[in-house]
Amino acid sequence: MKHDRQMALLDRMLELRRRREYRLSDAIFPLPVDAYTSQEIFERELETLFSGSPLVAGHVDGVREPGSYMLNDWPRQPYFVVRGKDGVLRAFLNTCRHRGAPLIVKEKDEPLRALVCPFHGWVYGLDGALQGIPGSSAFPGIDKRDYGLKECSVAESTGLVWVHPTRGESFDPAPDLGAFAEDFAEFHLERFVSYKRVVTEKKANWKLLMQMNLEGYHVAQLHKGTFAPNFRDGFLSHDAEGPHLCVLAAQTNLPDAENVPKKQRKLIDFISLFYVLFPNTIVIVRHDTILIGRFLPLAPDRTLCSQEMLYLPDKFVGESGQKALRNRLLYAQVTLDDEDYKMAERVQANLLNGVNETHMLGLEEGLLTLFQETVSKRLAARDAATADSP
Repeated sequence: MKHDRQMALLDRMLELRRRREYRLSDAIFPLPVDAYTSQEIFERELETLFSGSPLVAGHVDGVREPGSYMLNDWPRQPYFVVRGKDGVLRAFLNTCRHRGAPLIVKEKDEPLRALVCPFHGWVYGLDGALQGIPGSSAFPGIDKRDYGLKECSVAESTGLVWVHPTRGESFDPAPDLGAFAEDFAEFHLERFVSYKRVVTEKKANWKLLMQMNLEGYHVAQLHKGTFAPNFRDGFLSHDAEGPHLCVLAAQTNLPDAENVPKKQRKLIDFISLFYVLFPNTIVIVRHDTILIGRFLPLAPDRTLCSQEMLYLPDKFVGESGQKALRNRLLYAQVTLDDEDYKMAERVQANLLNGVNETHMLGLEEGLLTLFQETVSKRLAARDAATADSP
């Protein structure tokens, strides 16, 4: 992030603190709980938000070298991304064209030389072309050129890999990200390398899990035994680029920024910074680590949660560096899994008891309102387009 942008954001946060202006909306918003429980709404979200939009697949570190690949953990979009021998990044549906078996069942450290179906041994190149059929005489008249893997559109931008699961033509996510693409370029996200990725299933709606990152009102109570002292005021501000958000959370040491010469100030010394890449990805940026969280819906009350920690190798050298990384990951798991996401599961379990018909979102929970309004507008636009089509 460019220094002048950092200083503008930091000045904004200092001014908000001086004026104690922590409201993120002008009115209380009653959100009906069926947003988290309705199967009909869930299916519309899948069709509109997850099939009709490019999604973050992961960090580029997973696919730097020829033969390296990343497998999407989500059964509703079974694709993988692979770097070809020609250096080109491609994405394919993880389905053999013979009888539909998955070609890749589990990620391994070894690079791929070819794709061999574990069911009958059909062989595909890393470009998706069908290369071999065992016992090909049993398939007279088959033209292998007609049975290559089904390809998805993939893009590589500022250290992130994006996939559009239902579109074949190329796309560029940078214009949609606006100034956030410039931020990522300035942070040099591509220099980070993966430490560990953890995938778990949560018994909560995907939006509940996303929204734990969109309000600071809960920090003082839910995180009082962990990081609450680091966020004593607990207030947020944000910028928007289309449906995407850059969220700034004031740290307790924010007033100390005024004692540092402007040329030496760094935003993330005093502000926790994370990006909400609509609809389902959170990118938390720190000095020397990045945490990428992806929320992949399975059912109205079940979600796959993928969390990947990345780091700058020169900042974590030797055994002491690896120990520091282990501690960082453990701390993230405690604060996110054991506190935030566990609470989301408890809320989800209570949604069907009939006590509350709505979630009452207060003035400091305005980003939750904004997020839900974005979801609702996308669904309404899709419904209108469907109704108008012949």
